[in-house]
This record gives sequence, structure tokens and C-alpha cells, in this order.
Amino acid sequence: MFNNLRNYFFDDNYVINIYEGYFHICNYTRVDHLSDKEVIITINNFKIDVKGKDFLVSKMLDNEILIKGSIADMRFIYE
Repeated sequence: MFNNLRNYFFDDNYVINIYEGYFHICNYTRVDHLSDKEVIITINNFKIDVKGKDFLVSKMLDNEILIKGSIADMRFIYE
């Protein structure tokens, strides 16, 4: 049981949830670019480039972000 709790609190796996009208990312490293038409977020060894319109940050914590808006394209960029 202790290991399960430790894994929950120290989880470093990323999670990306895409819903109608918003997307949610957990355990990201940093936000590289944020505008009403494009969001670029670094997660570990790659970046997520999301393009669309009317992007608005609804919730932002240390490693969690919720962005509302209409998604037109999402790319994963490995460097």
C-alpha cells in the first residue's frame, strides 16, 4: 500500500486528455509558447505543439494545465 501511495505522489508519467472544447496536460516540464492560436509545451524529451483558436488557460498548477479552445492540429516534436 505504501508503494502505491508513493507512486501516486511521485508520478512522473505525463498524461494528455483531449475533450470537446479543451485539453488537459499533467506532468509537463514547461510552457514554451502560449497564445490564443498556439500552445507549445515541453514534456521530458519532446514537445507538444497544439494549434487552434480561442485558447484560454482555465487552470494552471506547477505541473498541470487545462486549456479551453478549439483544437485544429496537434503535433508531437521529438528532439
